[in-house]
Amino acid sequence: MHDRSISVGWAQYTAFGLRIGSELKLPELVQSARGAIEDVVIRQADLTAWSDRLEQTNFVMQGERFMFQIPGTAIYAVREGKEIEVCIHSGADLETVRLFVLGTCMGVLLMQRRILPIHGSAVVIRDKAYAFVGESGTGKSTLAAAFRQAGYQMVSDDVIAVKATASEPIVYPAYPQQKLGLDSLLQLEALQGHKRVRSQKHMFVLTHGNPAMPQYGDLRKIAGELNKYAVPTGDEFYNEPLPLGGVFELVTEASNRKFLCEGELTAVMEQPLNVLECLHTLLLHTYRRGTIPRMGLGEWYFGTAVRMARRVEGWRLLRSSSDFTASEMVQRILDILHKEENSYGSH
Repeated sequence: MHDRSISVGWAQYTAFGLRIGSELKLPELVQSARGAIEDVVIRQADLTAWSDRLEQTNFVMQGERFMFQIPGTAIYAVREGKEIEVCIHSGADLETVRLFVLGTCMGVLLMQRRILPIHGSAVVIRDKAYAFVGESGTGKSTLAAAFRQAGYQMVSDDVIAVKATASEPIVYPAYPQQKLGLDSLLQLEALQGHKRVRSQKHMFVLTHGNPAMPQYGDLRKIAGELNKYAVPTGDEFYNEPLPLGGVFELVTEASNRKFLCEGELTAVMEQPLNVLECLHTLLLHTYRRGTIPRMGLGEWYFGTAVRMARRVEGWRLLRSSSDFTASEMVQRILDILHKEENSYGSH
C-alpha cells in the first residue's frame, strides 16, 4: 500500500512550462500561486494490482498510460501528458521516489505532450538557450555550472524540454537545481579565482571531512548517486521560455591525439555539425529514448528531431580530459558564438 505520510495537502509548482498540482511535496520545484488550473496533476494511487506484471517486464502500456516499477521504491503511471500516479512501496526512500517523478516520469509526460526531452544542461547566452549534451562524464553539468559562475543563467540540468513550434524550437525551463559530482565541485572551487569568472554570492568552501559546502548551507547528496550533490541555483535560474539557439556535443578524446594539434596550447577543438550530424546528435541524446517506440511515438520523434536539426546550429567539442578546464571550454564556446554572430552580420 502507498504511504500518505509525506503529503500535507496539495501544492502547486511550475516546471517545464507546466503548472503542476502535486499531492507529493516537491521541494526542488518553483512554487506557484494557488488557484490556477493545473496542466499536470501528481497524485498517490494504489497500483499494487500491477505488481506481478511489472515484475515480469520493465513497463506496461495500458491505453494512454505508461507504467513502470522501481523495485523497493514505487510503481509509477504516466497518463496522457496530464497525470502522474505514484504508488510508494513501504519503507521507500522519499528522495529516490521524487528522483523518478522528476526524471523518467517527467520525460515520458513531456513526450506524451509532444515536447522533446533532451538529456543535457542548458544556459542562456544572448537571449537564447544553448544545450550541452554528451555521454556521462563528459562535463555537461560542470560546464553549465562554470557558465553560472561567469554570470550566465541556467535553464535546465539533466532534462531540457524543447517544443518544435512552427517558427523555431522553444526551450521550457526545468527547475533551479543542478546535480554536480565532487570532482566538479572541486574544479569549480578552483575557478573562483579565475580572472574570467565573475564572483558569485554563493561561494563553495572546502573543509576537512566535508566535501563541499556553499555558504547557503550543506549540500544534499542525491539519493542513488555516487558522490553527486544537489546544488540550488537560485537567482541564477532563468524561468521563462526562450528559443533554442544551438547544441554543443561534448566528446572526450583523450586517447585520440589526432584531434589535438602538436604544440597547440588549447585542449579543446570544435567541429561544426551539418544537418545530418545535428540530427544524429539530437536522436542520440534524447532523454529516455528507449521508451519512445514502446509508446508508439517513433514517427513524431523522428519528424520533430528533423525539424529541430534544420533550425539550430550544432557543434562538436573535442577535448583532452587530462588538460580540460571548464573555464577554457566556456571561453571557447563564447568565441564560437561571437564568430558565428560576426559571420551572419557580414552577409
